[in-house]
Amino acid sequence: MEEREPVIKILYENTTRPVNQIWLTFPLSGREKPEQKMLPLTRGHEKKSSIPFRIAKVESPIPNLKQYLPADGWFQEISCLAEKIGKMDREEQMKFSGILDCRPISTIGDVLEAADSLQLYEYFPDVTCSRELGGYVVENGIMEFPRTVWPYLDYHGIGEEFYASYNCAYTESGLVVRKEEEPEVEEGHTQGIQIQ
Repeated sequence: MEEREPVIKILYENTTRPVNQIWLTFPLSGREKPEQKMLPLTRGHEKKSSIPFRIAKVESPIPNLKQYLPADGWFQEISCLAEKIGKMDREEQMKFSGILDCRPISTIGDVLEAADSLQLYEYFPDVTCSRELGGYVVENGIMEFPRTVWPYLDYHGIGEEFYASYNCAYTESGLVVRKEEEPEVEEGHTQGIQIQ
């Protein structure tokens, strides 16, 4: 079986002796047994109910992934997630990052489900704060104001109001909005936000 390029690298460390650390790379190769690599971190804890290791660091194209990964193993699921991320282009990876922040995530199953729901969300690059969102909402007619008052509008406040009204999240490079929650435009059809 050919070696695959790692998509996710995780540094695990012993919870009582953080100097004991092991890197695992995902996706796993067919012959790789992560439980074997973790033995130095679990030795002596076999009969204890607490998890003897935690995630110290995550390297991934998804900037916020660490906070959503379970520390108690789930190696095959993380490997599956790495395969899904590896098939995404950069825009889809940024969208996935925002989806994680939009949805309730409590298990690795929720993370995998989020990775499979890219088509349910819209990604708008370069809309990274309330002021930019407010400007976009006004300039694209999502909220209508006479052009003569545009210089006096509180774009930050308009963006805050829009953000609070929809299931969305900012990423480091854009905004992610759930599609069925996109606003309706004056013609009566759902257009959503569209970056020109």
